[in-house]
This record gives sequence, structure tokens and C-alpha cells, in this order.
Amino acid sequence: MALSVRDFLHVQLFLDIPKPTASFSGKTIIITGANSGLGKEAAKHIVALSASKVILACRSVSSGKAAKLEIETALKCRTDVLEVWELDLESDISVKAFANRVNHLPQLDVLINNAGISAEKFSLVYGTERTLGVNVIGTFLLSLLVLPKLRETAKKFNTTPHMTFVGSAMHSTANYPKKFDGDFFTWSCEKENVNLNNQYALSKYIQLLLVNKLASHIDPLPSTTSKESNKIIINSLDPCFCGTTGLFRDVSGGKRIFLKIFNLFSRTPEKGSRLIVGAAAAGRETHGGWLRAGEVRETVEMVRGVEGVERGERVWRDLVGRVEGLGVGVGGLVEG
Repeated sequence: MALSVRDFLHVQLFLDIPKPTASFSGKTIIITGANSGLGKEAAKHIVALSASKVILACRSVSSGKAAKLEIETALKCRTDVLEVWELDLESDISVKAFANRVNHLPQLDVLINNAGISAEKFSLVYGTERTLGVNVIGTFLLSLLVLPKLRETAKKFNTTPHMTFVGSAMHSTANYPKKFDGDFFTWSCEKENVNLNNQYALSKYIQLLLVNKLASHIDPLPSTTSKESNKIIINSLDPCFCGTTGLFRDVSGGKRIFLKIFNLFSRTPEKGSRLIVGAAAAGRETHGGWLRAGEVRETVEMVRGVEGVERGERVWRDLVGRVEGLGVGVGGLVEG
């Protein structure tokens, strides 16, 4: 369903978002970008819901430690529940080192891919425009590399691990290039091909296409109860528009004025984080699904239609090429 003004106003101004109640007892959770905004608030909820270990994956260790102290002070939890691990999604070396640590954990029950950027100046990461590099390539590189630990946890503890991607309803406003030569990421490395005002929405659109592809590869079965399932739930959600998250901290000029006006309709990061935590504890019916306002919604035509499916196939091939170019064999990770 396309984002309408009526739907936007309902979610932003009138929707009741209850606090999450599902227990995370005995579970290990990773939250990327957890030093501030939605990630930090999600960590607070998950710690309060009895998680055994919550790993705050942060680019800045010092900011992560400050968030850890804030959460511990607020919740009076044990100091061994929260850990701060360095993770820079702009660096494949950092992502690989982080994933290596993850795969030495006794278990991993939930990965929340929350970290993301909206670059205001053109630059390259992973050989493509930076917003796409971080929100798509870096994020999926990490997700693919920790799949073995999620599978191992499912089998060893007979549980259902989750991989949750924090998306955005803005994906439905993205302008996808009609024609381009070569792979999508190579095409996006040329400044003249990039509209920075479109890149965040475009990255979230591409991300959603790839979530659908990853979910179908991990568990292509239509049944939500099949014993043959890999028992990993992969879903994506819109946390609603939340103010003071730091996502658009670098904007200036007219865009900054627009966002200040837009902030009049914003929810708090704490409210948005409730939706994230809910998705990270949701049932099999959300596998491969897109959640908005706490429920699975039909995706827009540009995602579910013939053109969207074709785009998904193409960007998946392009993503696989990029990841394998970094020395990571996607086939073995996806097929288990």
C-alpha cells in the first residue's frame, strides 16, 4: 500500500503504539547503530525484557559506552548484560572482524539492522554512492556473515532467531533509474547519476527488495510451520518518522527548514523503537514481510509487481557480485 497523507497522519499523530511485552529471556541480541536514537531506545526495551546479552554495535566505541552507562543507570541492570562492540559498516574489514566475533558467541537470537545514514555530500563506499554503500552493501554483508550463527542457534536451542531490518516508508517515494548500463552499484558511483535528495529513499527501496530476496533464499517454503524450515524469521519494518534520531543531522539549507516543519509530526525515538522490538519478536507470519504500524502490510506495486520483482532479481545479482568481490562466498552462506 502506498504511503498516503491519511495513513501518515494516523501513524504519526493518532496510532497507539503499546510497549513491547515479549520476553527476551536467555537471548543474545545485536543492535547496530545502538549508541543513539532508535537503536539505543530499542536496547533499553530489550534489556528491560530480560535479555541475557545485548551487544551495542557502534561505529564510535566511546559513544557506545556512554549509551551503555545511560541504560544501566536508567534500568539498574547488571553491568554484564550490555556489551559495546565496534562496527563500521563503511569498512568490510570492520564488518568481517565484527562477524568473526559474532560467530564465536555461544548463540545469536536476534540481529537488528538499525544503523543507517543519509549522506549530504557525494562520496564513495564499496565503490558506490555512500548512502547505498552503508545502508545496502555494508548492512547485507554483515547480515550474510552472521547467518551461520543464527542457523546454529536455531538448531542447537530449537528456537526461532530473527533478523530485522529497520526500513522506512519513504521507500515508496524513491525514484529508481529507468535505464542504466552495468550493475546498479557501479552506475551509482558516478556523481552525475546520483540525486542525493533521493538516495536515502532509494537505499531503503533497494534494501526492501533485497530483504524479500534474502527471505526467499533462506526459507522459500510457503508454510509458516514446516519442519523443513530453517527457522529464521527475516522481516523489515517502518518505525514511523521519529525526531532527534540523528539520521539527518548534517542537512542544511532548505532541506533543514523542511525537516524542522516535518518534525512537528514526529514521534519520539522511544515510540518508534517499540515497533522495532515488536518486529524482532514477531511470529512466522512476518517472514519476508514489511511491517508498518505494528502489522504486516502489502508492499507497494513498485516492490511486489512484475517490475519490482525484476529489479529485486537484478540488484540481488549485483549485491552478490559486490559481496563476493570482497572475498565472501554468498552461496555457501545463504544455502547453509
